[in-house]
Amino acid sequence: MAINTIFKSVSSDYERNLDGKQIVMQCNFDTTSKGGVSKVCALSSDAQITKVQALSKQIKISGRVSLKLVYLDGEGKLSSFDYISDFSEDIANEAVIADMPCLVRANIVDSVSSIAGSEIKVQTVVELLPTVVEINTVELLEDGEGALALRQEQDYQKYLATVSEEFEVSEEYACGARVDDVLLYDAKVVVCNVDNCDDKLTVSGQLEVSVIYSSEGVHATKNISLPFVQELATRGENLRACIVAKIKDSRLVIEGDDSDNTLKMIICVTLQGFVMQSQRTSAIIDLYSPTNALEVSKESIRFDKQNGVMRFEERISGSVAVDSEDEGIKSVISSVVTQNTLSNLIAMQDCILAEGILNTCVIYVSESDVIKCIQVELPYSLQFDKEGVTPDDMLCGNAIATDCSHKVKRDREVELTANIVLSVCSKTPVENTVIKSLEEGECLQANTSAISVYIPSKGESIWQVAKTLGMSIESIKEQNPTLSETMQGDERIVIYREM
Repeated sequence: MAINTIFKSVSSDYERNLDGKQIVMQCNFDTTSKGGVSKVCALSSDAQITKVQALSKQIKISGRVSLKLVYLDGEGKLSSFDYISDFSEDIANEAVIADMPCLVRANIVDSVSSIAGSEIKVQTVVELLPTVVEINTVELLEDGEGALALRQEQDYQKYLATVSEEFEVSEEYACGARVDDVLLYDAKVVVCNVDNCDDKLTVSGQLEVSVIYSSEGVHATKNISLPFVQELATRGENLRACIVAKIKDSRLVIEGDDSDNTLKMIICVTLQGFVMQSQRTSAIIDLYSPTNALEVSKESIRFDKQNGVMRFEERISGSVAVDSEDEGIKSVISSVVTQNTLSNLIAMQDCILAEGILNTCVIYVSESDVIKCIQVELPYSLQFDKEGVTPDDMLCGNAIATDCSHKVKRDREVELTANIVLSVCSKTPVENTVIKSLEEGECLQANTSAISVYIPSKGESIWQVAKTLGMSIESIKEQNPTLSETMQGDERIVIYREM
């Protein structure tokens, strides 16, 4: 009896992380015209990608590094500067195909400053991490008429779109006084959730904005948390996307009259990521014929399935004391978050371990009314419960610090607390078995025994038993109703045949 096979095509697209590279950016700032420099207090840096182009075996990248620096001038007064530096880089890779879906993420690995005379030297290490989408089509055996088939529900995914969208978030803060100078205006952003409901794909997240300004000789700090929700253009069901947010541009406008200013904050946010559409389908992964020998060729299809974004939050704390030879602390002007380095993300069974270091700077007034600053490192190791996470999952993510506060203890020690808001993208490795080809062989000789006894091995499935005996599972279970799906090794399977 000839076996009729029907194959169907499904997409098996997946993200692939390519080898990245690190670049070093140098910036020199002459402070002579601003009164010189005595000490650098706070250095905040960020990097973003402005353009990506996939060519044959090459990715061309354009990006930008922004620096925000607060320092003490030669007279011990607070001063600041912002600096933007553009860069262009190429990454060579044999796997890159022209115009294939491609994104590059830029992360600050390290940023350090030094002083040479009246010049501040800043060196920033930027890591460029390219990701492409491999487009694949798999042929699945959907039907094999004339043979007994073993079916399996399999997961696949299809690439739909590359997200590269921008939007603005604005907020106003009434100072209730005249603003003489803005020393620091910085914003960080994190994605909290990607939701697919009613065929829409919606991204929600959080912005953390910090402003340090002076008013009539008094310094003040304002930290503002701004939630956002942005609907993406892509439509469909069963969509998954690991979306990353970056600050493209942030502007601060001072409005109002001379005695009552309002700070108007305008932040442009960029969302980037790949949208995948998941699909579950039934495929034949094995088959046999009671009458003919079959030669079945199989192949394993491996890819990483997109799971989406997870948000976690935990409060951390730590303290720092001034040196014994220094004066005590009269008051704290600000505690500035300079960098939050997420060093490790580890997937365990039903939980995630996040390790990192929060770098902050405490700017304070000493007992003799001198402005000083001290650096604080808060290492953290946080474990979050999350049902469904397995050690095989691959994680990537980023973190920001929110609600950073300080408290002076015993005039010489500052206790810092902050919320670590963590955004984690998860992917699960998937391995599917597919049948590539099927050839019929010679006719099988019929078993002429009236009774057969088969003793299965422990762990053998009912399907393997049926294939060995050349019978359907239904026929075997009809004569051996106590059989389970997996053999324990102590069964005796008896088959009665009509002669």
